[in-house]
Amino acid sequence: MSTVQSKLFVQTVVSQTTTLVFPLAARSFVDRMLSSAMETPHLLYALLASSDGHNARRTAPTQFKNTTLEFTNNAIAGLRVALADPRNAHKVEMAVTAMALCTNDICDGHLDFFRVHLAGVREMVSGFLGPNIRHDPLAIYLFKWFAALDVSAGLSLFHSSSINGGLYEASRAVFRSSQGYVDDICGYSLELLPILAEIGNLARVRYDQLQLPALGSDVHVLDMEDIHIVSQANAIEMQIMSLSKPKVSASILDGHEEELAEELRNTHAAFVHTALLHLHRRVKLLPKTHPIVRLDVRIILQLVSAIRPSSTVNILLLWPIFSAGCESDDLTERTVIDERMSIMQSLGMGNFTRARNVLQGFWDAGTDLRWDVYLAQLGVDLVLF
Repeated sequence: MSTVQSKLFVQTVVSQTTTLVFPLAARSFVDRMLSSAMETPHLLYALLASSDGHNARRTAPTQFKNTTLEFTNNAIAGLRVALADPRNAHKVEMAVTAMALCTNDICDGHLDFFRVHLAGVREMVSGFLGPNIRHDPLAIYLFKWFAALDVSAGLSLFHSSSINGGLYEASRAVFRSSQGYVDDICGYSLELLPILAEIGNLARVRYDQLQLPALGSDVHVLDMEDIHIVSQANAIEMQIMSLSKPKVSASILDGHEEELAEELRNTHAAFVHTALLHLHRRVKLLPKTHPIVRLDVRIILQLVSAIRPSSTVNILLLWPIFSAGCESDDLTERTVIDERMSIMQSLGMGNFTRARNVLQGFWDAGTDLRWDVYLAQLGVDLVLF
């Protein structure tokens, strides 16, 4: 990093990866993160590891394997040293480094490491949510980045989201600044975040119910719990349906007004209907063949199909695409889903590679089990971010 040429090279490499992982993010976020990386070695190493890993998935993996591991180890070692210094306690760059490592873990399929890093970020993030967060774009994006990952993980069976606790209450300033708009990190209105977190929590309760032994359980208690969960699900469904259609910020559009604006409205709507799909299948326990479930799937695929296959907006749509695929036995629908995931995989998106492999395995198994139950039995964890 001692020469101008080296810095320009790193900025180019890291910026290319960042703009793919966060295809809608404002330039101010990317520039602020890069400028911080130039002054923060552990953050720089984490971003270089991300870029190396991304390039390895697009080209010859052996070319980058050693350097990716070296960058990752240097990032972790540097972060540990920095964490030991009390003067760094409230530096946002610490949590951004951990978030970059979390995202790399997802793309590389290292979900055990992901959970460790995310737990560390959760502790750090809570220290940045004071009133001054609105004055630092990196802190704002850090929280939205964390919230998107935390909620995505919470929609699996292996992680309980922390968004609906005190952390969400403390972050209202962040949500208020983006209220009514499609978010440039998540791809949907931030008003959906606590709703998605709650759906994940209820789905986990339902899964736990399935594990109860048939004998020895209090049937009356289970019936009362079922009534309560269905009542909660109905309330959430009404909340979802009452959400207003968000606007699209001019800062995201950046001269591509009509086409991109329509794609982002479709992106938000795809998340809305995917939330309903999970509510209907995993909380209300409707069968895959139920007309309401089939309608959910058809609407999601209509919305996704209206987005250009080559658009990087698709990078944000892994959760809707995967969810629709798990609930479809239709070969035409499955072909559309697999082709869209393949395109994103070719861009070096390792999360699409892993999700696509899992989805194809689920299809091949021909099981009657719901996808989350089937994957839980196999011990397969996914974070669909």
